Amino acid sequence: MAYKGPQRSHNYKFLLQRWRSLCRASGMRMQQITELDGFPCYEVVSPAISTQPTIYLSAGIHGDEVGSTEGLLRWAESRQKQLSSLPLLIYPCLNPWGLENNSRLDAHGIDLNRIWHHAQNPLVHKIKEKTEKIHLSLVLTLHEDFDGQGVYLYEPSGNGRSNGRAEGIIQSSQPWIQPDPRRMIDGRRARNGIIRPRPTNPPEDGIPEALYFYRRHKCPTFTFETPSEFDLNLRIKAQSAMIQRAVTSIQE
Repeated sequence: MAYKGPQRSHNYKFLLQRWRSLCRASGMRMQQITELDGFPCYEVVSPAISTQPTIYLSAGIHGDEVGSTEGLLRWAESRQKQLSSLPLLIYPCLNPWGLENNSRLDAHGIDLNRIWHHAQNPLVHKIKEKTEKIHLSLVLTLHEDFDGQGVYLYEPSGNGRSNGRAEGIIQSSQPWIQPDPRRMIDGRRARNGIIRPRPTNPPEDGIPEALYFYRRHKCPTFTFETPSEFDLNLRIKAQSAMIQRAVTSIQE
């Protein structure tokens, strides 16, 4: 079931409907793990995670960033035949209330991407519990930026050095959206759309999802940011291309 336009991108029920259809066709398992703000929350799991290091993907922790939820689904739909053989743990939407209400925050005014240093939130608790005993090979958290002037990404780094993965990921988006040209983004230095924050210098208002996983699992971790004021279809294509490039990069 294909994407039907911007008027449907904030319809959580429609998003779940498409994920269920994809799981039936691909051999993935979709299951409810908790409820948040009156909405059921789901994870999607590949049978391959029992035998291989796991690739973690999440979207929609900020409900006003629909390019992330639609981009993740578009990528999965485009790889339908390969999904069950990839070791995937997917969270299609971490903030369903926010998605429905076009809100960055949850129903209580909380930024769910700043609470990963504790586990009071039921969904965050379930995810941390699920991943505690899993060997992660890659973490991708998908976002958008209202002020974005192009695509950019965060790659936590203790030494600030490049292994080339981030550059390849940014390059993969360029048929649709160019890298953000800003040299300072959210108070951090950026170069060609790449920000490499030190894990010892977290945001003052709390620990993000990606930083939690980088610190805990010591695996390649990327946060993708597409510009939310650009055309949605271009953002979806850029997100999908970057996911594919990142997944391919750890298999090379």
